Amino acid sequence: MEGVQGVLSNFVIVPVLLVMMIAVYTDLRSRLIYDWLTLPGIAYFLIYHAFAHTDQWTMYALGVVVTGGISLVMAVVSNGQLGGGDIKLFALVGAAVGWKAGLYILCFTYLLAGLIVIPIWLATKWSGKRAAGREIPLAPFIAGGTSLLLMAVAFI
Repeated sequence: MEGVQGVLSNFVIVPVLLVMMIAVYTDLRSRLIYDWLTLPGIAYFLIYHAFAHTDQWTMYALGVVVTGGISLVMAVVSNGQLGGGDIKLFALVGAAVGWKAGLYILCFTYLLAGLIVIPIWLATKWSGKRAAGREIPLAPFIAGGTSLLLMAVAFI
């Protein structure tokens, strides 16, 4: 997680956590992560890093492309199981922490989701009951993966 410690400023941590809280709320409530939240967030982080880390700005711009791009590919491969809001939320995370840390967040997110969703899926298979809602919101897991990375960097 080299290079990530430099982004741990209040201008990154506080907005990321605020965006995550709002995204989790809206995703749980209505299964939507709104553009009015993610797109200005991406712009904010890119502008912030353009001034605060001018020599490393491309790392953050690549964060948008890499994390957003991987999420887009996953959405296409999964036949739309990953929504556009999730893709943009991953792109925002990439803009906030850069592409290297963004890859860690992707891994943490899907590990957390697997730890929670696979037992639920197995329980519904064994019980023979059909799950009430087939869609599981991803924003709580993205927020969890982002929080794990921020805590890991803070303690390293």
